[in-house]
Amino acid sequence: MKTTRNSFLIVITVALLFAGFSLIAPAQNDMGRLTPVKIKVSCDEFQMKKDVSKSVKLSEHGRLEVTLCSNPSTGYQWSDSAQISNHSVLWQTSHTTSSSSGSSLGAPGEAKWEFKALDEGKSTISLEYGRSWQSDGEDNWSISIQVNVIDGNDIDESDSDSTDADSTGENLVRTLFKDVDQQNVLALKSQISDNFQGVSESSISDRKDELNTIRDSELEDYKLSDFHSTRQKDTLVVTYKLRADETVRGEDADDEPVNQLSVFVKTDSNWEWIARASAS
Repeated sequence: MKTTRNSFLIVITVALLFAGFSLIAPAQNDMGRLTPVKIKVSCDEFQMKKDVSKSVKLSEHGRLEVTLCSNPSTGYQWSDSAQISNHSVLWQTSHTTSSSSGSSLGAPGEAKWEFKALDEGKSTISLEYGRSWQSDGEDNWSISIQVNVIDGNDIDESDSDSTDADSTGENLVRTLFKDVDQQNVLALKSQISDNFQGVSESSISDRKDELNTIRDSELEDYKLSDFHSTRQKDTLVVTYKLRADETVRGEDADDEPVNQLSVFVKTDSNWEWIARASAS
């Protein structure tokens, strides 16, 4: 009876997630025609990895908005004009900066660029963050964005970036567990959605709860297996088995194989972990 109840919970979770996210998928597949495609990189992400790479698709005449952490009070600044490899495909339309919304002196703000796609093709956007008197500082940041502009008439709402759902799902889950095992909290913060929800037999968690649980957990030996993934537009549901020798808040956890479900949502720049269910 317990197994049946847990299986029913997972089925309902998948159904509700597919139904809910299908309502927002058309906007995400718009590729910048009605609303800009957005890329945002926080200070935490740059501190974790100084040279960031992203890739996006735009339709012809679509718009791209890039927002990056910036703190001019340190002497570091982003270049006003982006380096664009192919101006016949893409053009920069604006660059603005804004200070921190908080009251702390010297708190980081943001720099924002807007671009417009002109014609089909590929182009690379490059931006660098450094001090004008240092040509190659070790603390400099950079971002490179690969932009693929396609014919707006060829956009298909079922476009899946030509990536197999099973391999994508397995890679996302394995990356998550690797970061959990290594206690790479900065990486996990960039992967977990602000709207995250998790459920198990004994608890319900939001993003903050999940991060706290991860901090208090120690994965010793673990094994992931039996991956199955289903993708509908920008929602990816992954089921798998987890067997782990795990300590949670100082207590040994059950090391029997446990059926797991993780849900990811594709944003303009990456996949975010938005839901988890455990049938223990």
